[in-house]
Amino acid sequence: MQDNWQKFLVQQTANIEDGLEHASAVDIFTDLSPFHVLAIAGEDSEGFLHGQFASDVSALAVNEVQQSSWCNIKGRVIASFLLYRSHDCFYLILERELADIVTKRLRMFVLRSRVSIDDKSEDLIRIGIRGEDTHNHLNQFLESIPETGTLSLLSIKDNPVRSIILCPPAQAESLWQHLAEKSIAVDSKLWSMYDIRAGIAWIGKSNSEEFLPQSLNMDLTGGLSFDKGCYPGQEIIARMHFRGKLKQRLFLAQVPGNEAAAVKTKLFIAELTQHIGMVVNSIMLGNNKCLMLAVLDLEIDRSDVHLNSVDGPKIEVLTLPYSQDS
Repeated sequence: MQDNWQKFLVQQTANIEDGLEHASAVDIFTDLSPFHVLAIAGEDSEGFLHGQFASDVSALAVNEVQQSSWCNIKGRVIASFLLYRSHDCFYLILERELADIVTKRLRMFVLRSRVSIDDKSEDLIRIGIRGEDTHNHLNQFLESIPETGTLSLLSIKDNPVRSIILCPPAQAESLWQHLAEKSIAVDSKLWSMYDIRAGIAWIGKSNSEEFLPQSLNMDLTGGLSFDKGCYPGQEIIARMHFRGKLKQRLFLAQVPGNEAAAVKTKLFIAELTQHIGMVVNSIMLGNNKCLMLAVLDLEIDRSDVHLNSVDGPKIEVLTLPYSQDS
C-alpha cells in the first residue's frame, strides 16, 4: 500500500516545495514517511508500557499524545518517540531506522502479558500539518467523509499548533489534495526544523543508548516522570535527579557552515581537551547556518563553544521555547 502512496507523492513532486524558503510560513503540510508507526494493543498494554517507558503512560488519556522514551538498564535512551493513546491501542511514532529494533526488543519483555506489538507503517499514512487554518481545513475534510473514526490526530505542543495525522491509504490521497487547497506542501525536513526549534530531540540508530532522558530535557517536556514506578534504567535516572547531579542539558544552537553537523559531532571549549557536549539533531538553514540541538555540560562558559575541535566554528546558543529550570 505504501508503494501506491509513494507513487502518488512522486506525481505531486512539482507541487511539493523544498521547504526552507517557507520556514516562516504558518500553514504547511508534509509527508512523514521517515517516521514509522507501531501499534501496541491488548488488555495488558497500559501496564506493560508503563513498566517499560520513562513517561507516565497510565496518565495518558484517550486521544492525547506525550513525548516518551525507552531506556536501557544504564538509563540511556534506546529510542525517543511520540506515544498516542487511541480508544483501543497505543501508537508509537518513532524513527524508521529504529522500528524493527524496538519491535523485536519490546517483544522480548511481553512474556505472558496479553500484549501485541505490530508495525502499522504499511497500513497508516503519516501526514504532518501546521497552522490554525490548516487544522480548520482538516476539520472540513472530516465532515465530508462518513468514517472519521479511521483517522487519528496527534496534537503536538508547539506554537503555531502542529499535529500528525494517521490515516488509511484509501483516504490519504484525497486528504492531501484537500489540504493543498489552503496550505503549502513542503519537504519533511521543514518538519524536522520545527522539532529542533521546539526543543524536541529525536533519537535514532546513530545516537541510540547515548544520553540520559533528562539530558535531553524530557523531564521538562513531559517525556519523563520521577513519580511513577519502576522501568528499565529508573534507578540510575532517579538517582541523578534526586541527588542533584545532572551534568548535561539539551540546548538549541546554530553554527555557520555549508553542511549540517553530523549527529554525535563533539563540541569543545578552549580550556579543556576533552569534549563538553555532542550534537543530537541538526539541519541546514537557508543562510549557510546549521540549526542544532546539542547536549552540553552545565558548568561551562557556553559563550565560547566550538564544533568538532577547539579551533572549529563557534556555535551560538539560542533560547529554547521552554524553561530549563527543573
